[in-house]
Amino acid sequence: MKQKIGIIGAGASGLIAAYFASHNKHTEVHIFEKQNKIGRKVAATGNGRCNLTNMNMGPEHYHSGDIHFVTDVLQHFSLQDTLNFFHSIGIVTTTLENGKVYPSSLQASTVVKVFEYELSHNNVQIHLSRKIESIQPVHHGFKVITAGKEEHFFHKVILACGSCAYGSLGASKDGYELAQSLGHTIIEPFPAILPLNIVNKQLHTLQGIRWDCTLSVVIGNTTVQQITDEVLFTAYGISGPAALSISRAVNEAVLLNKDVHISCNIFPHYDMHTLRSLFAQLISQPKKSLEFALYGIMNNKMPRVFLSMAGIPYEWPAIESFNDIDTIIQAFTRATLYPGKPRPFTEAVVAAGGIDVNEVNPAKMESTLHKGLFITGELLDVDGDSGGYNLQFAWSTGAIAGKNV
Repeated sequence: MKQKIGIIGAGASGLIAAYFASHNKHTEVHIFEKQNKIGRKVAATGNGRCNLTNMNMGPEHYHSGDIHFVTDVLQHFSLQDTLNFFHSIGIVTTTLENGKVYPSSLQASTVVKVFEYELSHNNVQIHLSRKIESIQPVHHGFKVITAGKEEHFFHKVILACGSCAYGSLGASKDGYELAQSLGHTIIEPFPAILPLNIVNKQLHTLQGIRWDCTLSVVIGNTTVQQITDEVLFTAYGISGPAALSISRAVNEAVLLNKDVHISCNIFPHYDMHTLRSLFAQLISQPKKSLEFALYGIMNNKMPRVFLSMAGIPYEWPAIESFNDIDTIIQAFTRATLYPGKPRPFTEAVVAAGGIDVNEVNPAKMESTLHKGLFITGELLDVDGDSGGYNLQFAWSTGAIAGKNV
């Protein structure tokens, strides 16, 4: 008799788990997906190009209640194992900026289509538009009940539901609730990798401007993270690669009521000596206001905003502000931005928090509470930096579960 395997969720970890589980001729694999198609989030990643992984792989790019869990996972199914897997199913990869790995087609749809082919070829049965209402441990397995009250028996179950981030693609807290009903501990999720609300209202007038900045996350008097990249100024705060990179650290500090601010430098490619020389030249011009004198070195909306936030009168005669040149420069190199309440999960790429990894065996991805229950991907209390790290964790955990189920 074949062993029946039920996989809840057809995202990245569920798809690769199904692939490996279906290679055993003694298994019958079923995937349940509440959306009307598989791999919706995979198809949206990397701006539609699918950032599969990153060549700079390592546990230092992850956050978890137990980082050793991540190290174990990456040892059991590594970056090289992932590259070999995709090459084996006909997806050639290319490495672009910052070590990001993509399919050579630069189309996420390629990845989804190849998975569709492979799973069909391996006789995986895919049940679309099937939300799972409950999972109940029974003798020798589990009873899985859909929202439509269909009942299915499986010898083993893989929970691959994903996190509650990216709600527009169907993400929800369903997976956490299913795991909690089975006795698992949930570390309260919060949104990570998303734009940031900034309460400095003057900054909102810069909406639409893109500018390279250095953003430093300062908790108390300690800088805990620093990144130099593009910032997109918005009607509510900041977005763009730099803001997304620091968003986890900022949101966590805000939710823990820590004393946190963001120090912003809009001249990251200038040293102080060069800046002092440039500013001295600009503000030595007679008959110009300080604001107008600085138009030549930055977007002309910026002088008023950053001077105002620093409490410096932008209408000052430029020539009369010469003695305060260092204070003026600091208005643009050490601007203090105060973060507000985190933006919603619907805007988040991933969610931090999730199922306590101390309740999962990283060598198999099997629950330590229920034999035959496996848990993968973003459901777990592990989240990675932007740049392919979260998909790598999904591939690794899914593959480990699929091989061991």
